[in-house]
Amino acid sequence: MPRSPAADLAPLIKLMQAGVPPNRAATELTRVLALWKAELKEDGEQFQDRLAGLAEQMLAGIEEMHEGIAEASDKGKPTLRRILATHEAVLQVVREAQGAG
Repeated sequence: MPRSPAADLAPLIKLMQAGVPPNRAATELTRVLALWKAELKEDGEQFQDRLAGLAEQMLAGIEEMHEGIAEASDKGKPTLRRILATHEAVLQVVREAQGAG
């Protein structure tokens, strides 16, 4: 039985919400992408659809965080910047995977 993409991404989402270093989140995403590639080795289109959906979600989240950071100004909110950096690192891995598709 195929796994759910949402279930595969759950650990990554928890890491991102915790504000782990960008490299840690990117490593977790790389693990998820390897699972998806193995599962969908015969269906490159579905793999690309998953990547596109993930990229869209990441972009929306990043835009929201940029707005939050702008509103918070420089009032000692380094956690927001770290979370944003983590999301941007994950998005970069998604984009690289889309190009390598």
